[in-house]
Amino acid sequence: MTTPILSTCVYESLVNNSANEDDISDKEPKEKKCRSNSHQSTLITLLTEELKCEQEQIMDFDLHLADSQPATFGGALEEFIFSPRLDNQVSCFCALQGLIQSLEGPSLASDPNIRIITLYDNEEVGSGSAQGAESMLTEHILRRLSAGGTATSFEEAIPKSFLLSADQAHAVHPNYSEKHEENHKPALHKGPVIKINSNQRYATTALSSSILRVIAEKSEVPLQEVCVRNDSPCGTTIGPILSAKLGLLTLDLGGPQLAMHSIREMCCSSIVHQETLLFKSFFETLPTVLDSVVGAD
Repeated sequence: MTTPILSTCVYESLVNNSANEDDISDKEPKEKKCRSNSHQSTLITLLTEELKCEQEQIMDFDLHLADSQPATFGGALEEFIFSPRLDNQVSCFCALQGLIQSLEGPSLASDPNIRIITLYDNEEVGSGSAQGAESMLTEHILRRLSAGGTATSFEEAIPKSFLLSADQAHAVHPNYSEKHEENHKPALHKGPVIKINSNQRYATTALSSSILRVIAEKSEVPLQEVCVRNDSPCGTTIGPILSAKLGLLTLDLGGPQLAMHSIREMCCSSIVHQETLLFKSFFETLPTVLDSVVGAD
């Protein structure tokens, strides 16, 4: 977590040798004209100057800080991506690209399924908002998409559907490799990571992982697995939420990265190609793979 510091208020006076630290009360504006008195007055002044408005016109606001530096390639071989919000912009970008590319081929005309990607708000703070994964929004949309058929079209479609919950995954940090199980050490460049957890922090099952492995083989995308150590708790994703709410067959997947949730994160450039190719193949081949896997119906 990064703590933003806006101003010390006395910097200008101190560098000019015209005041000491006790002058902070003199530098701080006394009158707060913003209609919400919960905000620091220097911030209000900056906002009014930027927006070219009067303080009385600001009723209230939400403030979200973000790294303003552009993403960049790095490393001796330019093989890494350094950027804010790789978790989870990588999966969002790859899912969108995979969907678009899958629409360009001949498979769409004969596809019995509806191809969908959903990019949720508020995942990092619990998904419990009106538009988060825990809300009724997803079910409402899916029911509208299945309208026009029989009275049970939605219920019939669910067992024929498959959800990829795509989030980022923790790659092994070279300084802390002992934190991972010996046979579950996700590495950069070695493909997307299937996430497994017996406590249902991830929604992957033997069936869902088998289906994805067949799809990955068709697209020649390597896969990795991660299962955290018993003495090391892991985070969770929207996968278990949607799987439980909708009864969907689900798999949790992620691209390996380091410095997750830092203001600037790091991943490998190859994962963008690998995940895009995997998602494209997922959309194109899922119906035939589902039919070929025993127990999928």
